[in-house]
Amino acid sequence: MDYNKNCKCQKIHHDNFLWKISKIFRFRFWFLATRVDARVLSYLYLLLTCFVAVLSLGLAAKFCSVNLIFPSLGPTIFMQFYAPSSPMSSPRNTILGHIIGCLVGLFFYWVTLVTGHIPGTVDLVNIAILGAAVGTCGTIMGVSGVLHPPAASTTLLIVFGYLGDPINILAFILASILVTGEAWLVHWIAGVEFPNWAPAKGDPGPQLRTKLGRLHLEKKETQLTVEEIAARLATRQRLD
Repeated sequence: MDYNKNCKCQKIHHDNFLWKISKIFRFRFWFLATRVDARVLSYLYLLLTCFVAVLSLGLAAKFCSVNLIFPSLGPTIFMQFYAPSSPMSSPRNTILGHIIGCLVGLFFYWVTLVTGHIPGTVDLVNIAILGAAVGTCGTIMGVSGVLHPPAASTTLLIVFGYLGDPINILAFILASILVTGEAWLVHWIAGVEFPNWAPAKGDPGPQLRTKLGRLHLEKKETQLTVEEIAARLATRQRLD
């Protein structure tokens, strides 16, 4: 009898413990969204997560005595917490996109120095170099499918000479990795879907809206609407 009573008490304690643990899930985004206005909750989530992300970068920078807060990481943080399901916010696009931005920026920073101009000054040659840098960065991201818009501002920062030091560039890449890792952890805790690396779905390619309608440039003929087929024919695009 005593043995059965002890087993029953242990089961009750075990069930109570599991019940208390289950209450933690009430703080997850997916549960709160069933109890609170989803729009208000999403904005509060954005406010809190962006604050924590920048705060953690600042604390890590203070601890390591290395600058880890860079302007182009602001849009990255916003994208990852405002639109975590967007392919542009995925870890692959974020990290590789900023690496592309750094490499392109370094190349055109070198071009600026070779042509005998001072980075950061505003003259016709530097303006042309800046335009070429952003255009090259965007084209490489578009062709490779690694789309992350804030990477273009990374290119500008480097060409302007703000990140000319290799240590700063390495610190920037490290910061982008830290921010992405934190976004993954926070979304996992909150129950928000966020890819481990690559986006769940491939990017559909450039989407251009014209007077003839929206053009999805990578759709196959069988997936096109009549309006989209007409728009392609009118703009001399291939249907196969």
